[in-house]
Amino acid sequence: MAITNDILGEEELCAIADVWHKRGLAAWLERNRIPYVLARSGWPRVHRKALEHAMGVRDKTVANSTTVDFNFDSIK
Repeated sequence: MAITNDILGEEELCAIADVWHKRGLAAWLERNRIPYVLARSGWPRVHRKALEHAMGVRDKTVANSTTVDFNFDSIK
């Protein structure tokens, strides 16, 4: 899988955070201790695994399982 498929952009992050501007999104990520980098545009970019970790996703122990459980209560 290409690394760019694992990077969340502004549309996905804004929908998750319900914040629709650059600075507010960066502040939300910082409050939730989710690591990010800024793109040239100034929008935060987050690796999918970092967001999953912050949301309390645990890998399934079933072999070859691609299902994950999201815990939305773990983010503010």
